Amino acid sequence: MKKPEVLEWIRREFEPISLATTEDAVSQFIDNSIRYFNTHSAFKFFEMYDYSDALNRIQLSTSFKSVVSVYPATTTTWIWEDHPLWTILGLTILDNITEDLIMMSSAFQNYRLYVGSNFAWKYVKSDDPSTGGYLYIVNMPVQTDRICVVGTMRVFKVDDITSEYILDWILSYTKAQVKMAEGNTLRKSGLIGVKNDGQELFEEGKNEKTDLQDRLAKDGRWCLLARRV
Repeated sequence: MKKPEVLEWIRREFEPISLATTEDAVSQFIDNSIRYFNTHSAFKFFEMYDYSDALNRIQLSTSFKSVVSVYPATTTTWIWEDHPLWTILGLTILDNITEDLIMMSSAFQNYRLYVGSNFAWKYVKSDDPSTGGYLYIVNMPVQTDRICVVGTMRVFKVDDITSEYILDWILSYTKAQVKMAEGNTLRKSGLIGVKNDGQELFEEGKNEKTDLQDRLAKDGRWCLLARRV
């Protein structure tokens, strides 16, 4: 759904009552919703990129607002695929060989971290939203030609919004702002002796706006947890 369709949706939501709020004001409310989403959301987004040893950086698409995790596309052979396990009284029992291999694997990972040969990455954000930032990578695992980049998504005003979650939030947030504007207009008309429900409509829109902001903050907690790990 693009911006003109959002404008039409808002207008139909308040039918058969005609809006006192101008179309330009509603258009500004839509821009405000997108801006707030981009600055406060952590909507999960990922893309696959080709990688070669000749590259030391990859330019990501402009849809990335930030990068949370990077996963090399490598095939791992798990130890328990090649060695037997036994279950006794609900407990999983490993044989001695499997235990030694697990300890060796853990020790090798710590060794790579100690000598500075562990896989690492750094995302440098672009100051221009129309230009994607760069992802710098060091110590990529051998025989890796693709990576999966997981991050948060940015929405542009000219985009055709297809994500159900994003579209629902932007529509609801815009509608809440329109309710506040309509309620404020009705409150002012009440000063000249016309009784109306402007205050109730304003408070309804304000409460919906606050609830949507809280919802956006709660849904973005995965990003904080992922960074801590």
